[in-house]
Amino acid sequence: MRKYQPSNGTEGMIFTDTYCMNCLHCDPNPKGKKQCEILMRTMLYNVSDKEYPNEWVYLDDTPTCTKWQKWDWGNDGDPDDDKNPKAPIPVAPNQLILFSVADEIFQSSDVKQESTACVQLADKHS
Repeated sequence: MRKYQPSNGTEGMIFTDTYCMNCLHCDPNPKGKKQCEILMRTMLYNVSDKEYPNEWVYLDDTPTCTKWQKWDWGNDGDPDDDKNPKAPIPVAPNQLILFSVADEIFQSSDVKQESTACVQLADKHS
């Protein structure tokens, strides 16, 4: 996938208003306790740097953040507040997850190697 980096400040503001300021992972209040590391890294690094985040990409020629999860901070409140009835149900770190999050995890070379080893081991014992 081709990484996305805004070409100028206006394009960057449109993108962050669309994604970052309406995301579970980033409190739109700059003094809020939950700030997005992805957004920070896009401002620190060039798209060609290895540290530039893999989450900002073009999907069907449209700039997208693959980690974006819609959240209305003004109406839904703090997603990390245990007493917030709208807060998402936390997922245990070792819980198997299907769909998009699993795809992101599977991109890790360590996970691919372990998966390949498991398949090879299963084939050997069948």
